[in-house]
Amino acid sequence: MTKIGEVLLTPTNIYVKDVLPLLDKYQIKGMSHITGGGFVENIPRMFKGNFDAVVYKDSYNVPEIFRLIQQKGVAENEMYRTFNMGIGFVICVDKEDAELVVRNIQEGGKRAYIIGEVIKGGGSVCLR
Repeated sequence: MTKIGEVLLTPTNIYVKDVLPLLDKYQIKGMSHITGGGFVENIPRMFKGNFDAVVYKDSYNVPEIFRLIQQKGVAENEMYRTFNMGIGFVICVDKEDAELVVRNIQEGGKRAYIIGEVIKGGGSVCLR
């Protein structure tokens, strides 16, 4: 069993080696490293227009450490505002390319998921 402190001190993953090959293969519309500020502050930074990101919370498994923190009393909306909830990097591509991008990343040995979509809006993140 891993200690909580060890989990919390795990170094940040560097995504450059995973992302660079994608730039030559796909039309990347936006990228966002999910750091402090979580989904709510980081994802809208990649939009130039009037768009919202819809993130489907059930599209991937949230790591247990975040569930534990939430059980200790942190509201879910604050969890997504503060932490990356297990998603360290977001890439925005055309819907037609999404599965291919995920497959490319997975073939490189990393986890990847389609976690949402982009819709017209005002530059916010909608958690569903």
